[in-house]
Amino acid sequence: MDIEAQSRLAIEQLDGLVTEHNPSHVFALFSGGHDSLVSTYLTAQHPRFSGVIHCNTGIGIEETRQFVRDTCAALGWPLLERLPPRVSYEEICLRLGMPGGPKKHQITYHRLKNEAIKVIVAEAKLHRRDRILLSTGIRRQESVRRMLLHPEPSRREGSRVWANPILDWSASEVNQAIEAWRLRRNAVVDKLHRSGECLCGALAREDEIGEIEFWYPEVAARIHALERQCHALGLPSRWGSKWYVPPDPRQGWLPLCQDCLTRWD
Repeated sequence: MDIEAQSRLAIEQLDGLVTEHNPSHVFALFSGGHDSLVSTYLTAQHPRFSGVIHCNTGIGIEETRQFVRDTCAALGWPLLERLPPRVSYEEICLRLGMPGGPKKHQITYHRLKNEAIKVIVAEAKLHRRDRILLSTGIRRQESVRRMLLHPEPSRREGSRVWANPILDWSASEVNQAIEAWRLRRNAVVDKLHRSGECLCGALAREDEIGEIEFWYPEVAARIHALERQCHALGLPSRWGSKWYVPPDPRQGWLPLCQDCLTRWD
């Protein structure tokens, strides 16, 4: 199937969800990765499109955040960029130590991303019963683990309706779409093979810090400074781990952190 046919199917899927749930807002979640770039572009074609959400975790690569801002400005997409509403990444580390493992990841997920989404959804709702559609760039073919996590094209979670319009797209099709639509690529993705919008480290391999040191030394220096502070406080002080066992993909619903969840395949 060619890209235009794939695109029509994706937009028809979104339209079906809009018809079914009648959301007051249709947002696209744009991490800065290429999958979310394509899903955001498709979502923006829908007449009910409300804008883009970017969770600024406070511990990511600034070039990716700027890529999101520049892309939204160039294409006329309204952007809601939100920092964690209650606690920063540094505060989490200096209170609990450097995040590592599933339990710590639950904390960073909810504090750095999910709480920001909750605030946006609450602000967007005009009435208590309103539903908000959130479109993601999750792809089934990207990972065996992701296939287990997301077998369906959509999912409702309270007032939130999660849509995965490119669920069955391949990486090749994503790249073809970027080229066909003349979208600018994120150089961070081409270097790290991930958007780098969140580097909390809870699900990172020990060797990933080397890639960050090579391409983005200022970010690595910040992480190492936090490691030293945590060590001085007698807290867990390692970013990433060689011993970490990845989480069971059937446990939990974490649609905002799939990039890291699937890197253990």
